[in-house]
Amino acid sequence: MMTTATTDDAILRLRAEGDQLRDHRRWAEASRCYSAYLASAPDDWPIHVQLGHCLKEDGAIAEGLAAYQQALVYAPTDSDLHLQIGHALKLLDQKEDALVAYRQALLLDPHNDNAQLEIGILETILSQQHAPAVTRQKCILFDITDLIQYMREWRVLTGIQRVQINVIYYAMTAFDDLAKYYIIHFDQTIGSWIPLNDSFFLELYLAAGSGDDLNEEDFANVLELAKTPQISEEQFDFILKDNDVTLVNLGTSWWIENYFLKIRHLRQKYAIRYVPMIHDAIPLMTPEHCAQRLVEDFSQWFSTLVFEIDGAVTNSRWSAMDIRHLANEVWPDIDLPVFPIALNCNMQRHLSDQNAITNSVSLQYILPPGSVFVLFVGTLESRKNHLLLFKAWDLLLQKYDPAKLPTLICLGKAGWLFDEAADFLRARPALNEKIMLISSVTDDALESLYRQSVFTIFNSFYEGWGLPVTESLSFGTLPLVACNTSLAEAGGRAAVYFRDNDLDDLICKLEMLIFDDAKRQELQREASGNVKLRDWQAIAKEFLDRILQIDSSASRRQEAYFRISLGQPIHLGKSEALSPSIDLALPNLLRDGLNWHRLEHWGCWTQPGIATLRLPLPDDALGKDLLLFLRFRGTAEDTPINIVLGMDETRFSEPTRRVIGHGIRHTMSFQFRSFSRVLSIAIDAGPGSSLGPGDRDVGIGITHLMLCHANDTGAEQRFIFNFPELLERFHQEGCAALDRVEIPADT
Repeated sequence: MMTTATTDDAILRLRAEGDQLRDHRRWAEASRCYSAYLASAPDDWPIHVQLGHCLKEDGAIAEGLAAYQQALVYAPTDSDLHLQIGHALKLLDQKEDALVAYRQALLLDPHNDNAQLEIGILETILSQQHAPAVTRQKCILFDITDLIQYMREWRVLTGIQRVQINVIYYAMTAFDDLAKYYIIHFDQTIGSWIPLNDSFFLELYLAAGSGDDLNEEDFANVLELAKTPQISEEQFDFILKDNDVTLVNLGTSWWIENYFLKIRHLRQKYAIRYVPMIHDAIPLMTPEHCAQRLVEDFSQWFSTLVFEIDGAVTNSRWSAMDIRHLANEVWPDIDLPVFPIALNCNMQRHLSDQNAITNSVSLQYILPPGSVFVLFVGTLESRKNHLLLFKAWDLLLQKYDPAKLPTLICLGKAGWLFDEAADFLRARPALNEKIMLISSVTDDALESLYRQSVFTIFNSFYEGWGLPVTESLSFGTLPLVACNTSLAEAGGRAAVYFRDNDLDDLICKLEMLIFDDAKRQELQREASGNVKLRDWQAIAKEFLDRILQIDSSASRRQEAYFRISLGQPIHLGKSEALSPSIDLALPNLLRDGLNWHRLEHWGCWTQPGIATLRLPLPDDALGKDLLLFLRFRGTAEDTPINIVLGMDETRFSEPTRRVIGHGIRHTMSFQFRSFSRVLSIAIDAGPGSSLGPGDRDVGIGITHLMLCHANDTGAEQRFIFNFPELLERFHQEGCAALDRVEIPADT
């Protein structure tokens, strides 16, 4: 017989269990525990509030409101409780009633800032609803994740950062009549977007152009501001819901974990468009000059991008051609809207606008007075082909008096695969005297280098544009340029060209420019007459005009082209492939929502709670009996999971519960009849477990999946034969002894 004390302990355990389930975001289970507890302790009004929170998070908003109102019986003067009632009413689209609740919350506590904020938002919304209908305002969200990450490590901007910071600056200062602009970035440490205000970006812009005038501590303080949202979550939500929004990333994103899942989440929630700038496709066009990991990551990123963008801008017709060609490797004849915008910027005018110092004093610590030199601006990496220039200078040293040969200044950060060129230089002491390597300089020093150079040279195997060519022309200095890829667009009719990777032709052109002053001056005059440059403001205007004209197309492209191939095993992880394909896109396209960790070579961890896969089915799967194979990887602990299948946003299977043993590879198959074009798979790993101190909390690992017709034994065997332990069982027992679940057709 249970004593009163025993009964009380059981009741308290229900509340404690509810708290634990709530903390692990298991809303439905927490709600059940709280409800059971309240049946015995109905006057515990804070638990009515917790029940309301859990019901609301689980999508049962009306039930959550009822729980809050029950709490109100016991605590009618609690300001926060009225605030929560207002939130629930707002979610139920009962705006007038929500406004009453918020006003009551503020009346009870004049310092309730959240209530004050909500009142302002709702009063604005309600006034707009009663006003004549107006066109939704065009908004551009500039994602500067890449820019902030770069500036945390470097002070001096490269071409990619110059594009971002200048286009955004002139958008905000010169073209605020075209759209409303907002700045955001994604913070990996907290896993969410952080909206920033205009003043932050203007501080960042000034800091980036400050050279040495801003000390490191002040510079770091500017970047520190990016860690804190400067626009409230409610305001940000209001902006995205009630305006015509385009998310624009003018930097790079291939390195950001699960980037497209984050973009897709915003698109699904707010119907925004997504337009990135693709600066080049160099890792795919010249993989031999890039780190293998970069090529792998870029290939998977690009393969996914084909289905996720509404349009893209790039910096040259050559890059646009590359991007369209590579997109057709992912899916033949796919229509990818890509628009080239030339980066023919007049850097002289840009630096004058910034009041940059343009005298030779800035070079006093770099070169002796009166130095004669040729300038090459470019990262120290194999793709820039410094080796060809070093060989040319070495041959010129053997042929001419070293005193008459200008120094070659190579300005650029250390990059990838520079060893061969460095070894060539180290082995030749005399050549070392005529070649200088400099990692970086400020903008004013860079201008002095351009102006004082006899001429500039730009050599590369492959480029997306070639900004140093344009920069040289803008300072009135003749560039000698390798004739390949987009460099002919950057140099136009103003540059002097040598045949690509042709040492003899390079030396011939160098001899002319170094030793024939009259010819060089003639070519310089011709270049001055032929060069076509414009300022960053004009370039920014073209970017904005083009971006604002791009229509939504990603969803149509996915609907038209993206389907699962039956009988094809899918690896839900990173690939070592070095070229784009639909197979590389699948791990990103199939994972839905934000409850996933990054892709790894073995597969992918889910986060604790529910992670969802979304599989678009081909036409020949409709109305057919199908098999779904799922292969799991256990964590360091035995992990109970629940799997639910759904179609048309409707669950058609009861939860299938399994315990995946620690470190175990476990394969399941589900047989079911399809009745819709999209199969959803919800995998609930509950609170999950930790991978270790300082590492992530994870749910369960998923390595592979496959769909096939239920009677396709060949496909089933192909899947089984991929995995040694299943293959061993097959040979021993004549079957793989899979964990099979059959879902009745009438479920």
